Parts: sequence; structure tokens; C-alpha cells
Amino acid sequence: MQENNGNLSQKQLFFQEMVLGTLVYAVVLGFFEDHTEILNTWSYTITFLVAVVMQILTYLTFQLKAVVVRHFKVKEGSKAKIAMVLGVWLILFLSKFVFLAVIDVIFGESVKISGFVGLMMIIITMTVTKKLIDYVYERLA
Repeated sequence: MQENNGNLSQKQLFFQEMVLGTLVYAVVLGFFEDHTEILNTWSYTITFLVAVVMQILTYLTFQLKAVVVRHFKVKEGSKAKIAMVLGVWLILFLSKFVFLAVIDVIFGESVKISGFVGLMMIIITMTVTKKLIDYVYERLA
């Protein structure tokens, strides 16, 4: 739901994105917790709090990615494009380790994620789900 038709402020769009992202993460994490061994949490409250933390980390990751893209967009040449792609890839790849570390520090033993691959499965599922929601939302316009 990225499109602003002029009726919503940037603050409203940010709030909408954070709430929707958190709710999608909560649903996806809930399914992973209930139906797989990839995620185990002590309670649904913990699962929801993990969703909040993951949404904040996702937002920060994309903000950092946007800074890198803006930095290299103004430069010309193939080296700048390669550096931009590598920079974005590095941010997206390393951010998953940051996610795991932050979740471990905040939640400790109350959350167990089966590792990098498990986290990637959760994030891919969440991303696909969010893209489907955005697609349906846009098609309804």
C-alpha cells in the first residue's frame, strides 16, 4: 500500500505500513510457530512482540538500503552500479544476522528460530504475503 493518492500524509502512510507489516508478521510467525519446528515461542504475546521487532528491523533495513541506493544513483558508470548492487545485497544479507542477534538479545530463551535458513523462510513468506496484499489492494482501486 505504497501509493499515496494525495489524501494521506507521510505520517499516516508510515503508520499504515508499520501496522500492516506487524500484523502480517504476526500471522506469518503464528503459522510458523504452530505448524513448523522453525520457530518456537513461549506464548502468542512473545510471537506478537517478535513481529513488532521484525517489522522495525525490516523498516530500518529498507531505510539503510535506500540511503545506499541514493548514494550510488548520483554516480555514473558501471562501477557505481556494481557497487550499488553489492551494497544492497550486503545490507539485505547481513541484516538477517542482525535480526537473529537482536531477537536473541531481546527475547533470549523465550524465542527459538532454527537459524539463518529458517529466518529466511519466514522473511520470504512474509514478503510474498505482503506483496500479495499490496497486489490485491492495488487491483481493488
